[in-house]
Amino acid sequence: MKTILLTSIIISLSGASMANENLTSKSDRSNAYTGISQPATPTFPDSERELKSVSYSFPISDINQLDFSQKQAHVQSRQYQLDVSGAQLKSGVPLNFSAKGALVRISAFDGKSAVEPEQLSVKTSTGKLYKHGKAFDTLVSSDVMQKNGMGFQQGTTGFKLDDSLGAGTFTLKADNVIASHAKYRVNVFEKNSDTEMHLTANKSNYLKGQALKVDAKVFNLGRAEKIVAIKGKLVSPSGKAHKVSFSPSKEGYVLNKPLDMTADSIPGALWELHTEVKAKVGGQLVQRNGQLPFAFAQKTASISAKPVVSGQKQSPVATIPVNAKVDGRYEVRAILYGTTEDGSLKPVMMTHSAANLAAGEGAIMMKFDPKILAQSGTTAPYKVEQLELRDQNQMALID
Repeated sequence: MKTILLTSIIISLSGASMANENLTSKSDRSNAYTGISQPATPTFPDSERELKSVSYSFPISDINQLDFSQKQAHVQSRQYQLDVSGAQLKSGVPLNFSAKGALVRISAFDGKSAVEPEQLSVKTSTGKLYKHGKAFDTLVSSDVMQKNGMGFQQGTTGFKLDDSLGAGTFTLKADNVIASHAKYRVNVFEKNSDTEMHLTANKSNYLKGQALKVDAKVFNLGRAEKIVAIKGKLVSPSGKAHKVSFSPSKEGYVLNKPLDMTADSIPGALWELHTEVKAKVGGQLVQRNGQLPFAFAQKTASISAKPVVSGQKQSPVATIPVNAKVDGRYEVRAILYGTTEDGSLKPVMMTHSAANLAAGEGAIMMKFDPKILAQSGTTAPYKVEQLELRDQNQMALID
């Protein structure tokens, strides 16, 4: 039995918590508004954002690199988790493994009541008992996990089940030395499994009143498997939970939830759909958990009319009419197109402009960089396209 910490095992144990966070990028230019990183996107200095109207432009070298479509949000998972007490661990907790070599992480809720791998025994479905961590070919103590475990909280341990034990239902049991009242989260990551849960939303940004539509399916080697149980909840950035109900679909289950709750007040923070499923694969029960993040905001303003471009020949400026429901700081983003010698329109620059607006009808003035304009080789007439409106107080796309 190996007792040396392997970097690959630590990374894999980290993957047990991150395996369901493979969020498909919605846009190549997405940023904090959707929770996805974006390279080389300009931001406004805080002082300017808060005190006055600003505009910032950058040239466009390839319009095809910018994606304005509403992409699906998607996660897939080969992991599941259980919340158990110390008393349950001492009595024995059943764990289902659909493949050999599962990675297991146990975290103490209080951060100190760690269950060390040597305190654990494993019983197979045939009744064979492995005591004192002898079922593990790699184990990681709480001290080592804390020092090298990529940010794991205190009281976390982990182990890899020996490949020779294969798949099946096992009973994990702890020695009597742990406290019965202690609370633990057991996370199982089946890195070798062919069975994955997939959660797919129709888009990644929602406004209050819109419906969150999510397909939940379990695939094994590309074939949809029967889900025998499913439950879920919406969790706000502040941790408040809202129960949701799934309905059967052709190959799994579907959620169609009107988002009628109040959007959380934490700017830029994402909501999550937490989903737990149980599926039958080859007669064996397989469990999976997944967390699908999405942006959710209040519709605080809208673009009320087409933008008007003035000063066409010398210094074009676009006036963007905005109807604000509440006082706030709003931002518009758009691409300025200029006319080439053959009369076609060419994308010149992406411009971001922000201003404080009072509730009611107002406008944001979008000023364009004259140097970029001069280097573009285009002339009037100019046109503004791909217009977006964002609420900077919510850090959300709203129109």
